[in-house]
Order: sequence, then structure tokens, then C-alpha cells
Amino acid sequence: MAAALVGVTAVPAHAATGYDRCPQIRMCVFTGPNGSGTMAAFVIGDANLGDSNGPIGMNNNIESFFNNSGHHWDFWDLPGYTGDFRHSEPYVGGKNFGAGFDNRVSSLHDH
Repeated sequence: MAAALVGVTAVPAHAATGYDRCPQIRMCVFTGPNGSGTMAAFVIGDANLGDSNGPIGMNNNIESFFNNSGHHWDFWDLPGYTGDFRHSEPYVGGKNFGAGFDNRVSSLHDH
């Protein structure tokens, strides 16, 4: 049996890129536009992206998102779900925040 496996190699799968990296039933945020850069995926959110409990490097460093969940989400420019906010409807796909809200997200949650 072992001799029959010699020379067999696995073909690597195509790696997902951009918004396609976002798992189902998650809100994904990206450090670059159009789903580029570092990605973080959330189920319920994070009250303070600047603390050590969540993903490192995301506080005030998010330019795009992909709402791949069935939930409404809010993005806040201050920790603790305070300050100015932007809203996302469920399953809207990928969006750029745009110049007015780029690199301003400090907390986010579903509802």
C-alpha cells in the first residue's frame, strides 16, 4: 500500500482573497479597501478594539467590511459603542467605509 502512494502529491487549493476570505455568518473587517489587508471576523462584536482582548491592530485601522451575517451591525468611532456610528444591514456584502469613516472604527456590535 505504501508503495502505491509514492509520487502522489496534493494539489494546493486556491487561497481566498479579498472579501471571499470572510466566513459565513460573520462580520469581517479589513485594514484596506475592497477587502484587502488584514482581516478580523466577528460573531457578536467588540466593545474596544484598542484593548488586548480582541484582534490586534484593528483599532482605528479599518477601511472596509463584509457583512456576511444575518444581523444588523453598528460601527462606532469610540470604544464602548459611543460617538459617531455607521450602520450595516444584514448580508449587504462588501463595502468600503469611505473617506468620512476610514480608520475610525473603535467598537462594533451586532443587534
